Amino acid sequence: MDLMTHLAEGHIVLMDGAMGTELDRRDVPMHGKAWSAAAMTTHPDAVRGVHADYIGGGARMHIVNSFALARHVLEPAGFGDDVASFNAKSVALCREALEVQDAQDPQWIVGSLSTFAAQSDRSRLPDPVALEENYREQAHILADAGVDLFTLEMLCDFELTQAALNATLHFDKPVIVGFTTKWAGDGATVMTRADEMGLDPVAFDDVLADLVPALPTDKPMIMSIMHSDLDVTDAALDVLRRHWSGPLAIYPNSGRFEYPHWQFDSVCPPEEFVSAAQGWIKRGVGIIGGCCGIGPDHISALASQQATAS
Repeated sequence: MDLMTHLAEGHIVLMDGAMGTELDRRDVPMHGKAWSAAAMTTHPDAVRGVHADYIGGGARMHIVNSFALARHVLEPAGFGDDVASFNAKSVALCREALEVQDAQDPQWIVGSLSTFAAQSDRSRLPDPVALEENYREQAHILADAGVDLFTLEMLCDFELTQAALNATLHFDKPVIVGFTTKWAGDGATVMTRADEMGLDPVAFDDVLADLVPALPTDKPMIMSIMHSDLDVTDAALDVLRRHWSGPLAIYPNSGRFEYPHWQFDSVCPPEEFVSAAQGWIKRGVGIIGGCCGIGPDHISALASQQATAS
């Protein structure tokens, strides 16, 4: 089924939750340089199992484990020869889970391209030209493996976003453009996390003011707020809606990161996630899921609530 038509008709699409932190929660070792990437060779059954749990919980949109599979992540970790095989396998594992679960259509498989860098140190990202080349390589592999769309994750500024968009927009596939946001020190201004990547601090409003007018109007695009705490997501949505009237997605995080492990002691309960999601749906968000810390219990709870509501 065509995703953009489905959204235009007013359907809500339930995305899955986190992959990397869910693997971490299940005691799959996180690689010191490549985080969840090594699971492609050490624990493929666990990756497939996480997908299966989200499918069983009612998710219809599934992000494959390609978040940390760009060349600039894999090469420093000693996996440079595995860029093609790891990315293709990430799609295959998701597809296998869908087949085993006998998932009913519509289902969408999503390829992730992210700003993750080796050792989670964004100062290690290559220059924009090399970055775009790496994204383009990864996008081609994921497209050939059969993803239905792409999601660009943890974006923070115009330049990084353009590199990722340039690598994906020539495919005839929808693209989710995902920004991670936080509060400024004043507690009132929504910022991107550019400063955490060694870049100048930048307000979310300023990034969108530059980016949205430059977006092509003939491409299927969805704007997203992702990997952002619940307490900033509503305000970030306010900012986004001032600039963008098209389809929207939200998939927040919950908890905190102490590299290379996620800390789950402060993850929100499923009912809090469901309550927040209901508010986003009422505000016109068509795709809802979760990022780091948000697991199968959260997605299953939202699926149950949506089934009752319909």
